[in-house]
Amino acid sequence: MRILYIGNGQGFDGAVKYYFTPQKLINGLTRLGHNVVSINDRDIARYSNIFRSQKFGIKAMNHKILDMFKIYNPHLVMLGHCKNVSNDTLAAMREINPDIKITYRNVDPLHSTQNSADIMQRVGHVDSLFITTAGDSLARFSHPKTIVTFMPNPVDPALETERAYDNSEADIDFLFLASALRDQHDHRAITARYLVDHQGEMKFHIGGAGINNDLVFGSAYYALLGRAKMGLCMNKIESYYLYASGRMSQYMGSGVLAFIPEGPQFEDILGTDSFISFKTNDELVDKIKYYAAHESERKEIARTGCLKIHDYFHVDKVCQYILERTFQQPLSMAYQWPTKTY
Repeated sequence: MRILYIGNGQGFDGAVKYYFTPQKLINGLTRLGHNVVSINDRDIARYSNIFRSQKFGIKAMNHKILDMFKIYNPHLVMLGHCKNVSNDTLAAMREINPDIKITYRNVDPLHSTQNSADIMQRVGHVDSLFITTAGDSLARFSHPKTIVTFMPNPVDPALETERAYDNSEADIDFLFLASALRDQHDHRAITARYLVDHQGEMKFHIGGAGINNDLVFGSAYYALLGRAKMGLCMNKIESYYLYASGRMSQYMGSGVLAFIPEGPQFEDILGTDSFISFKTNDELVDKIKYYAAHESERKEIARTGCLKIHDYFHVDKVCQYILERTFQQPLSMAYQWPTKTY
């Protein structure tokens, strides 16, 4: 198929976050045999006016996307977080090609009022919604014209190439990187400060998380993962079933022993032999100290987690699932994640 991907992926700053979900989906769809053209709607909007403003470029951006749609005539349009692409533009696409399928994917947590509104914006206008939260919390987005279902944050073998558990020179005992939340309480900052205060003789690398600005992007990010023995996969919210940021797939897929709060219940998919769960900061620190002192156990769990997540959440499988649900085809395999649709 010809697939048009619209979202904040490849663009002027694409190399900075080349390992984010858009690139993974493009890679997976390509490996499945499809051709993908990617449009960065935000860049088009910014460079459509002299002020380099997204707001002032929205109208021109929508016209440009529709022009590209006419030229490319795709079989599928996949939308990322591109809320400035209007539903009128989607309707115009359907007028040009009544057989077009349109899908929307969203990787942000549902506790955000703005994010839930962004998802609701597409309900009834797209054929399918894929959200990185599972369970009945998705039912609110159900619509006669739109199915909604869960998708995991994918792992890409072209990107998650590090194997930290095999690195005899790994020199970071524990890693946590997270962008700070703007004008919001961030419980992760409390945990980050607690880790700093209790690291003792261990070497911790804490970047961002509301306590500093030491964030790392690009290839340097994966180089850092390759040096990390253990890492924290803590989200903006921990109470939604199977919700995780891309951090979990990146850490586990790179062979880092992942520490994950109990809330999302990932043991339902990955079992109890693939990561370390915890409830409190005290328990987190105690378990870090234990696995720092028991290297063979750490490596074995990290290896198991890496193998499982590469298998279960392989981006090619995620893309195949997106296509099968969007085109209402029978599922081609027994996917490891919940496949209920609403």
